[in-house]
Amino acid sequence: MAFTPEQEAKIQQKEESLAEALRRDPQVNYREGYYFITLNTRDASPILSSIAGRIDAKDGEPDAPHCIYTPLGQKVKEAWENIPNYYPNAEALGCEVMPEHFHGLIRLKAGCRAHLGQIIRGFMIGCAHAYWDTLAIDWRLQPGVIAPDYRDRDHTRSLRGPALFERGYNDVEAITEEQVEIKMQYLREQARRRLMKGTLHDRFFVHRGCKSKNWTVAAIWQGLNYDRTFANCTLAAETAMTILLGRMLPAAATPQSAFIPPTPQPAITPPSPLPDIMPPSPQLLLDYVGNEALLAAKRKLPLICHSADQYLFYKQRQAVMEAARNGAVIVSAFISRRERDILNDLLAELLPVIEIKSFGFGKRYKPTGKAFYAVGENRYVQITPWKYVYQKDPQVTREMCMAMNELARVVAGCREHWWK
Repeated sequence: MAFTPEQEAKIQQKEESLAEALRRDPQVNYREGYYFITLNTRDASPILSSIAGRIDAKDGEPDAPHCIYTPLGQKVKEAWENIPNYYPNAEALGCEVMPEHFHGLIRLKAGCRAHLGQIIRGFMIGCAHAYWDTLAIDWRLQPGVIAPDYRDRDHTRSLRGPALFERGYNDVEAITEEQVEIKMQYLREQARRRLMKGTLHDRFFVHRGCKSKNWTVAAIWQGLNYDRTFANCTLAAETAMTILLGRMLPAAATPQSAFIPPTPQPAITPPSPLPDIMPPSPQLLLDYVGNEALLAAKRKLPLICHSADQYLFYKQRQAVMEAARNGAVIVSAFISRRERDILNDLLAELLPVIEIKSFGFGKRYKPTGKAFYAVGENRYVQITPWKYVYQKDPQVTREMCMAMNELARVVAGCREHWWK
């Protein structure tokens, strides 16, 4: 049985519309290295496992969070573990079978002739066959029966049965041994994360289309003018503004409630006038994840580490930590190394933080690492002014830094030199 021209056209249309996150990077050697693989079941069907246990139970205890695999989920796990039997130079390091998606970490050793896509294709075919067995579909060819059309792909679209997984897969290349261990820890924490996210849904829900007082086009223009390059060259500043506004969440079309309640902070410096070619200055939109109470905190302080103050970094670090210990919420984009050092100190002492993220939030976005647990414990908020565009390695430009630093000032309601 062959596909009709209409079916072929539909298949081609789906190829072209494949999400960027599922496309391969032409610059990566997919025959060597570590790869973290994510597959989603078709229509997000929760048919592979269920989550059991208690969030407060420690690892190793009988009621610690864990996955209970369905017979199909167990077959999927076994198929992953059997990959080295088909590809000796591939090492299946670990996996976790969640209700509606699968994570696996694989290492392709030097000399591996098989492409990563070929290996994942074989894994998906094995999983599809296990799925058909559960549906009592007789998919095995009998002696003398002509093989299906060569365009019949068991792992994505088939004339014999439905696909288990959606088309495509997401791969994240892990370069160092430290990154590999981070991925292994991520696999071990999947069940606990799911329980936390399900129980504390309001904390992990992405609040979209919100507004913050004074976050306007004019504020972005002022943020750029804190940089000498943009302040001394109007053309460069106008070009940067055009790029930034194209990346940012749009202005609200209709009035909305304020994103952050007014606080008794001193007013920030009025924005410098916009050039004539710039659009009017409406309030721009923001997305956020986390505890709304932090956003309404009466005392919020911005953290921006300037290179001119690097010799005062110890003093700045001490002032920030002391303020946070006394109830202040620290607001920052945490871009520079010194800012990230302070972030690590804040997280280590379980102190409250509002982070300005340098990328947008996708439909299934959730915080990662320590930030995930900090959000669950109501001491962390992440805000983004950016539209979501998938990027494997997002690059932060200078104008983005200037805009996010200004947003930190707007959210905090004061300038960054308070610690002096």
